[in-house]
Order: sequence, then structure tokens, then C-alpha cells
Amino acid sequence: MGRNWYSFQARNVSKGIFVETDSIRVSRNDDMISFRTIRPDAPEFIFIPGGLTDPVAYTPLARKLCENGISVHIIKMPYRMAKFGYNKINDLFDFDDPNQMYILGGHSQGAKMAAQFVHENPDKLKALIIMGTSHPRDFDLSYSTLPTLKLYAEHDGLASTREVLENEDKLPIGTKLRMIEGGNHSQFGNLGHLLGDDAATITTVHQRETIVEEIVFFLKSIK
Repeated sequence: MGRNWYSFQARNVSKGIFVETDSIRVSRNDDMISFRTIRPDAPEFIFIPGGLTDPVAYTPLARKLCENGISVHIIKMPYRMAKFGYNKINDLFDFDDPNQMYILGGHSQGAKMAAQFVHENPDKLKALIIMGTSHPRDFDLSYSTLPTLKLYAEHDGLASTREVLENEDKLPIGTKLRMIEGGNHSQFGNLGHLLGDDAATITTVHQRETIVEEIVFFLKSIK
């Protein structure tokens, strides 16, 4: 268990990630880590981490998205397990605010529970972004027209291309499916190499840049 737990820790995250600038505000509390852009019309991307994963592992991605005009909130889950706390976002955000563009997403188990939240709350969000997951698998979202982006990686050993595509018919209508060539499961965050994952043939930085490009393009297309 010790080795497995260690493998879910954040790797190579510099302290500079948390430094504020004139255009980026950073905050941390018991519920979330937030990177806020000063742009008043910025989308608010609520991100649920993978199971057992240190939320800090996703801060390099969050910062890069914020540099591109997207505010990001990485939600901390009880016991680092999204299945125990994904509904807490109802208490953290005012989904009835017409002036906010709330996007929900996540990685791995976090992506599964983001899809679960959409299934249970079909009218609260403006878009869904899920990464490194074969879900939705246990329920069907094909009735939904919610703009959705699903990112998967060529060498993902925990959510294989085959598993992802097997459940394609359960995704919302018009879902954008994008494969990251050379990527793997671990490099959706700064997680080193997770047990059971396949080896990536691109760097973590390259995979992060591709994720950011896909998300920025997707959000521009729905605005």
C-alpha cells in the first residue's frame, strides 16, 4: 500500500506555481485550490481530481489554463475520493448566477464523478470536460445536449482507448472526442508514473500544452 499511495503524490510542482501576478489570483483553503484570472467574463472551471490523488498534482495545468483566461478551482475531496464528496460543489458555487459560466470536469475517478453530477443535475452547468476515463459507463448521458469535451490518451494504461470508445454512445450529443497522441494517464497531472499505466512517448509538459489547447479551443467554440 505504501508504494501505491506514494505513486499518487504530486511530482515536480514548483513553488512558483502559487505565485500571484497582476492577472492571476491564487488561493488555497480546506475546500479547494483556486487560480483566478482578473478577466470579469472568464469561465469558471470546477475540476475534480482523480481518486487518491494529491490535488496539487493538477496545479500546473490549472495555472496554465488561468494564463489563458480560464479561472480554475481544484476541489479537495474527503479521503481524496471524489465519490465521497463530489456533491460538495453545490455548497461552494452559486449555479443559479446567470453571470457565471460554470464548467465541470475532472480526471479519472474525478471525471467519472463529474459525469455523475451532470447526470443528477442536468441543468446546472454550461459544459463538461472529462479526461482519462472510460465513463460515463454505468449510466447514459446520450439524452443530453450539454457541450462536452472528452480527452483520452494513446498510452493510457488505466482507461484504454478501447474502453473509452466502447462507451462513446453514452456521451452527450455532439461530444468532442480528442485523443492525445503519445500521452498516458499519469500525465494528465504531475503524477510521475502511476502503477498500471503505460509509458508515454511525449513529455508531461507536451501533454499539458495539448490539454490546454484543446480546452481553450473547446470553450471558445461554445461561448
